[in-house]
Amino acid sequence: MQGSEGDWVGHAMTFAEWLYRYLMGQEMAGWDSAVFYPGPVELEYPPTGPGQRTQVAYGPERGM
Repeated sequence: MQGSEGDWVGHAMTFAEWLYRYLMGQEMAGWDSAVFYPGPVELEYPPTGPGQRTQVAYGPERGM
């Protein structure tokens, strides 16, 4: 992660832990990079053949 002065800081962790922290709104992609989107994740499945519609599904609430 890059600090405010342009210096770099390393954090030893797995990708799964990094992804979890990023999705929880922590600054994991650089200085002032924290983003949190409340609400469930929306998944959109495109049609797989003629005459079919796009299907939308929602994940669990983000109360982690």
